[in-house]
Amino acid sequence: MTSKHRGLRAGRPMANHRARKARFLVITNGEVTEPEYFDGLERELKSTVITVRHFREDPAKLAEEARDLKSKEEGHRRAGSVRDSDAFRRVFVVTDVDQFTSDQFQKAARICRGSGIELIISNPCFEVWLIDHLSCCPESFTTASDVERKAHDLKIVKGSRDKHVDYPVIQGKWPDACNNARRHNAPSRRQTRESLGSTSFGPWTDMPNLIGCVASEKSN
Repeated sequence: MTSKHRGLRAGRPMANHRARKARFLVITNGEVTEPEYFDGLERELKSTVITVRHFREDPAKLAEEARDLKSKEEGHRRAGSVRDSDAFRRVFVVTDVDQFTSDQFQKAARICRGSGIELIISNPCFEVWLIDHLSCCPESFTTASDVERKAHDLKIVKGSRDKHVDYPVIQGKWPDACNNARRHNAPSRRQTRESLGSTSFGPWTDMPNLIGCVASEKSN
């Protein structure tokens, strides 16, 4: 199942001559929250196109989907069938920890490394990153229920099962989120995150890595 972003959108319409926007591809197993967040981020940054594709898969299979989509577009580009847009600057696999296993994450990491893709993990869930926009996610929050409740209390999420992002609440605050994430992404957790020998490294989010790439891009 894919998100509403059905096509791999081009950086600009063919009919005009404005500068092309930097293009990024996000592959995620988040069905609502992550796509809505990236929609809001794209609108805020203006100089980027963030294409989101959603698959109900574990991290390893998600990485395989990303690898295949990246390879397919590169093949079209080599064949000359894509001429009106620049290639994706970066491809990201964005996933929560949820109930996934270390083996699944380690396999996902191997696939991403071998394909030039970045694996972005939020532990225990993406709402860690959303909370960081307003305050540092507490280090005691290691379960999804704790994190989701806090996101609700901060009124960042709303609607059915609190899955919808109220983006204006966090708009313009991604620099604060990056700083807050670095505070709880403690060195004591980093080794476990890097080895993925365990999923006990929350609260954690790799989203500052993605933001560092996307927010720094300017239209050419």
